[in-house]
Amino acid sequence: MKNILIILMTGTMFSCYTGSPNGYSAYSQPNNQNDLIKKSLFNAKDRTISEEDIQRLLDGEIKLPDSARIAIYNFGTTSLNRYYAGYRYNEEFLKLKQNYIDKLTSTIDRSARVKKVVLMPNIMTDQNPTLTNLRESAVRLQADLLIIFSIKSDIYYKYKVFKKDQAKAFATLETLLFDIRTGIVPYSSIVTKEQLVSKEESDADIKETQKRAENEAILSALTASGDQLVKFLNEQNE
Repeated sequence: MKNILIILMTGTMFSCYTGSPNGYSAYSQPNNQNDLIKKSLFNAKDRTISEEDIQRLLDGEIKLPDSARIAIYNFGTTSLNRYYAGYRYNEEFLKLKQNYIDKLTSTIDRSARVKKVVLMPNIMTDQNPTLTNLRESAVRLQADLLIIFSIKSDIYYKYKVFKKDQAKAFATLETLLFDIRTGIVPYSSIVTKEQLVSKEESDADIKETQKRAENEAILSALTASGDQLVKFLNEQNE
């Protein structure tokens, strides 16, 4: 499955501050207003950054809006679709995808800094969108911030050989927060969760057990990633 990093490589290069409790935060209160970055310094035409602007980006700071409108974009799809024939039109699979969006959206909405959460439809983006393309689409939604996430999931195939009545699955969620005004990525995370489940009477076969394990792993990763992002957003109020 395509990785979020592909967006970073094929689009405009952007600075990324993940921050740390004891280190530099891209959202710390600037000591000098001249260090506050208020607009994008990235040139979309030639996709290069001048040496002067590189220094400004590395030395400068950005301020998160006190009340932010956040757009969410799902980049790629989970390999869970292999369990569903014609998954693009499969009712159960489509409901699962919506459930993942709802899980992340409801978690993000808990932050006091979030004013509104909107979803970015695929129709607004190119087939292989770059950050530049996604930024322009987010502007049309009047979003201050854009959350891009990608899910990768599967079962541990070696595990099922030895445990016929159990399934163990993992899910990796890549998430980044994109500041629309400045073009900077102030936060990113990679969360991996795993889930072990036993075959139940309601499972028609072991594939049903595997599917359930993978789904639970995805939900766990979404919850953990959402909680971490909410923590980051709330800390900017301090």
